[in-house]
Formats: sequence, C-alpha cells, structure tokens
Amino acid sequence: MKPTIYIGADHAGFDMKATIKEHLTARDYIVEDLGALELDPTDDYPQYAEAVAQAIVKHPGSLGVLSCGNAEGVCIAANKFDDVRAGLGFSVEAARTMRQDDNANIICVPGRIATKDDPLQIIETFLKTPFSNAERHLRRLKQLDQIERMNQHGVSVIPAVLVYTETDFVARLSDPVIRKLAPLYQIDVLDGSMYAESCFADPLSMSLIKDPPQIELHLMIDNPLPVVEEWQRRVPTLERVIIHAEISKMLLPVIEGIKSLDLQVGLALNPETDLAAVERLLPNLDLLLVMGVHPGKSGQAFLGKEVLQKIKQARTAFPALKIAVDGGITLDNATEIVKAGANQLCVSSAIWQVKNKKQAFSQLLHAGE
Repeated sequence: MKPTIYIGADHAGFDMKATIKEHLTARDYIVEDLGALELDPTDDYPQYAEAVAQAIVKHPGSLGVLSCGNAEGVCIAANKFDDVRAGLGFSVEAARTMRQDDNANIICVPGRIATKDDPLQIIETFLKTPFSNAERHLRRLKQLDQIERMNQHGVSVIPAVLVYTETDFVARLSDPVIRKLAPLYQIDVLDGSMYAESCFADPLSMSLIKDPPQIELHLMIDNPLPVVEEWQRRVPTLERVIIHAEISKMLLPVIEGIKSLDLQVGLALNPETDLAAVERLLPNLDLLLVMGVHPGKSGQAFLGKEVLQKIKQARTAFPALKIAVDGGITLDNATEIVKAGANQLCVSSAIWQVKNKKQAFSQLLHAGE
C-alpha cells in the first residue's frame, strides 16, 4: 500500500489541489486533504501550510503537497516548523533532487504560475524518488539541524568528549540519548605537549561508531596540523578545528593550513590570555572559544567574573562572531554565560554525569531565555 499524502492549499491553489487529489487517489495513494475544503477567495495560506507541516512532523517519514498562487508563501510557512524541509516544485529535476539530495518532505507547486514541466509529473517524481543517504547529504542535513536549534533557542549545546579509554570514547559518541539531540560533538585532544594531561582521542576508533556525528576537534596540543590532517583523512564528518592561541607556533600559518583543508577554524583562549592578543585574527575565524577553566581536566569549576567579562568584551567587539565557552558549564551558570554573549556551550560533566541527560540537555539549550 502506498503511503498517506497530506495536501493543502488556499484559494489560489484550490483548483490545483483538487487536480492533485484526483490524480493521486486514482493511483492508489491515500490522500488526506487538510484544506481548504471549500473555495474561499479571502482565505490565507499560512493555516493550510501549518496543517500539512504539523501532519508531517507528527508522522515521520510521511510526505506532503502544498499549493498557493506562486507556491512561495506555503513553502516559507511550512519551513517554519521543526523537521520540515519544503521545496519549490518548478520542474521534474527540482523534484527529483530535493528528495534525493535534501530529503525534502513537502513539495510546493504553484496554482497560478506555469511550471517548467507538468505539475502532476513533478509531484509523481517527488513521491517516487527516495533519499540517497549519501554521506555528503547526511552531513549537510545535520548542519541544518544545528542551525535550526541555534536559531530557535539562541544557543547550541555541544557535548564535549574528554575520556581516557577507547571504551568510553565509543560509548559517548554512540550514546543513544545525546545522539538524537546533538548533531555536532566536540572531541578534546590532549597529548602532553601543552599541558601535563593526555586523553584518548583516536580517529581510527571512529570506524566503530555507526553513522558518526559531525565532529569539532578541540586541539589542546602544540603542533595541530599533522593531527588535523590525519583526522580529516580518516573522519569524513570532521567539520571544524579549534586550536589554542597559546601554541608555540605562529598562529596565522596554522590557521591558513587548516582552512586550506576546507575546514572551519576556531581559536581558543585560556583564562589568562587577553582578547587583545588575538583580536586581529578574529575577523578571519569561524569561532572564538573562551575557556572557562584551565585546560586539561573535565569537572573543574567555572572561573567566574573574568571569563564572563572576556565573553562580553568579545561580543561587543565582534557582534556577529560565534562565541563558544568550554569548561565549568553547569545548569546553574549557563544562563549568565549566555547572557554575557556566548551562543555555543561546550559541555561535559553537566551532560555525561547526570541521570537524566535529555532533561539536562534541554535545560542548557534554553539557557538565557
């Protein structure tokens, strides 16, 4: 049996919806018409886009069809909802690629503007084309999830992985609760070259993890480039690399070397490092990481006022810069950290050491609201 298709349209797409419904029903699709059920020349498209979008969210894996005069309005409205990916169906090729590449779940067709191809053929192509599950498309969809969460809540929560055994490394990166909540993980790398501590962080062990998440490396090491190159060779989901401002090497060549690998670059500042020391580099970076503790060990207490002041200073000087904070973040201090200007919280103990990880993650995600 073919799946249920949820459809909706305003007055400008009403006739198109009727044609689509007749066509799909004749081909044994189950069609649920969410309105308009009667032609009303004064009705508004958002309510019908909302109805279809909510049905798609409620029934994961389902597909929908929307129509209005130019299809743009219903598309914009539907994309306001979590887990909805609506696209404009102006040709067969557009329909095929939005399913194959973008895993779109709603197609929007115009009711008053001619499409390049027959709209019924466009919809048939959309419904019959599966998502490719190609690694590059999965990676991009995870990035969209991250953007969606950050835009909704004003802050993204990044689980930090600082462990000492392969067993713990694999367990945290495979954790079923956190994996559903966090598209991006931070892996801490310590090798004793900058700080006394070392930890377990092996790119080969990523092969033991099914469908690995997007990865951000936090390199607390003095010679980052060889490590970055090895991780990039072995871990296709590596997205961003954070190096420390305190390394002995010249920062700019290292930053340029990482960028040449088509990776995002962030710069971390220890509590004692002044923002002015790296200010000239920040416009060329994707992220500033302000350390809330001295690097090396998980579970340390947040250092307080001096760190908050540095966050405020960075936010004032660079209002568009992504500012992350790492170390000492708890449910008690997350709100003041976000209000100081942070929009990324890198969290370890506050997630991994609690009984209800889902609840803790949600509370952190809403910090500052």
